[in-house]
Parts: sequence; C-alpha cells; structure tokens
Amino acid sequence: MDSQSFRLENPDKIDKILLSPNNTKLDYILIYKENDRWFVKNNKLTEPADTHSIRELLHWVLRKAQIKSPVSDAEKEPVTREIALNGVKAVFYSGGTEVNSFYAGNPTPNQEATYMYHPDMERPCIVEITGFKGYLTPYFTLDMDAWRSPIIIDVPAEQIQKVEISWPETPDKGFSISRENNALVLRNVSGAVVKNISNTRLLSFLERFQNIAREYGETAGINRKKVLRDSVIGGGHFFSINITDVNGKKQGIRMFRMKTSVETYAPDRRDGSVPNFETDTYWVQVAGKPELWVIQGAIMNSRMKTLQDIAPQ
Repeated sequence: MDSQSFRLENPDKIDKILLSPNNTKLDYILIYKENDRWFVKNNKLTEPADTHSIRELLHWVLRKAQIKSPVSDAEKEPVTREIALNGVKAVFYSGGTEVNSFYAGNPTPNQEATYMYHPDMERPCIVEITGFKGYLTPYFTLDMDAWRSPIIIDVPAEQIQKVEISWPETPDKGFSISRENNALVLRNVSGAVVKNISNTRLLSFLERFQNIAREYGETAGINRKKVLRDSVIGGGHFFSINITDVNGKKQGIRMFRMKTSVETYAPDRRDGSVPNFETDTYWVQVAGKPELWVIQGAIMNSRMKTLQDIAPQ
C-alpha cells in the first residue's frame, strides 16, 4: 500500500477536476481551466471559479494527504457502504489524461481524519494531513457556491471605459467617469462635465473598481427564502456601480441595506440602542443574477463616494 496514493505528483499541471456524487440525487461539479482561467460548472450554470479553493485542494490537500492506516475489519463493511452511498468520486486530469482518481467519504468519529477509498486498494483507508487536526471532506464539496469566485467585479483598470455611480435615494450624488479622447472625464448625473479635476485624481479612483470581492462562501440563507430576498430587493437599493469596458462588456452591482438585530449587532450608540440597519455590512446583488451576497463596508468604503467627494466645491 502506497501511503501517498491520494496525492498528486504535479498539481501545477492539473487542468480539470471532476467531482461526482455516488448519491444520484446530487449534482456533479466540473472545475476546469480555460485560457489560464478557472471555471466551475454543474448542470445549471457555469461561473468563474475560486482560485483560492482550487489551490488549497491541489497544493495543500493533495500534496500532504497521507494514509494513516487501512480501516479495520470491523469498519470495512460499514465504511465501504457509506462511501458507496454518499461518497464523492474525485478525478484529476492533465491535458485530457486522467492522472488520479479516488473516493472521498465522511470524517472519522474523532473528526481528525477522513475515510477515503482508492480503486487500487482492497479496502478504504483513514487519510490525514500531519499536523492538521481536522477532516478533508469539505475540500471535495459538491456545493456549487463554495467553488464560485468571490470576485463580483473583475476588469483591469486600463480596460475600463466608463464607471457610473448611482445613489438612488439622493440622485444628485451620482456621477460617471469615462474615457474620452485619451482623457478621463467626470460628469454629473445630468451629463454635464465637471471641470478642473485632475486626470491623476480620476485615474486613482477608477483603479479602485478593477477588483471587488464579496464575502467568501456559499450564498446567504436569505436566498433560500424567496419572500425574504424579494422584500430586500423590493425595498430598493441605495447604491450601485455599473462598469462598461473598452469592448462594450458591462458589469455591475447593486447594494441594499441589511437590517440589524440584537443577535448580530454590537450597539455603538451612546444610549445603547440598535439602529435599523447594519453600518458595516450590506447585501449585494450582481447584475443579471438573482442571489444576494454579503459584502463588507471595509471593502466598499473607498468606492462608495459621491460627486462631492470626487469634486469638492
């Protein structure tokens, strides 16, 4: 038995990963590289993939995973059955050739290792990473959202043709910055040019929009309750960004206030009262997508600017 059967010798050369469930009620996950970019797909959609999660799987889990021991005779039958029913088959490819495949199962009872099975072996094994007290099952998840990139706006600054900032509750705060005749032009919501603003100042602001990330992980629970999600969206957004690149491709987000609760908010008012909305966490919706995600004010504060911020009177 090779203790490194669950490792990859050359993880950098992997360009496709297929995760398929033994439970036929679940969907597969296909992660693949195209033009040096990772994507993830299932039966319903294709999205840019989270390169951090992929790197953790390929360069941490599958470089360090090792067999602690085969399962005992007493464990063999129940563990084999559980993997057969609910395990995930992981297949790794390089240039169209399969380089390794195995089945990932559930945690061991102490949750410090993972039951896994390799087709070359007579029985499942207990697999661990030395020094890591945990199990590896989540790294083979079939949850599409866990593999999706948290980047919600992704465009190089030099490729931005136009940025439009809107504040629907106070429209006069909105503005746009566009490239015109090799210069950056600031306009108010009426389309009038705002003069005497340096190109350097506008470029510095434009560069803030080339990469915006939401919180990592699966979509918020509110998306499983359509009534709640629709109530947030129906209440209207308070801020939006719309970007057009030099090829005419559009990207955008809308931001919504998140109601507070005594369970999630640490009051900072002098009287200890709780405000109606969170002050540093928001809902965000990507243009053309139904889901609401969580985004931090720390990410957005430097981008949530008004015309007065850009062009002080």
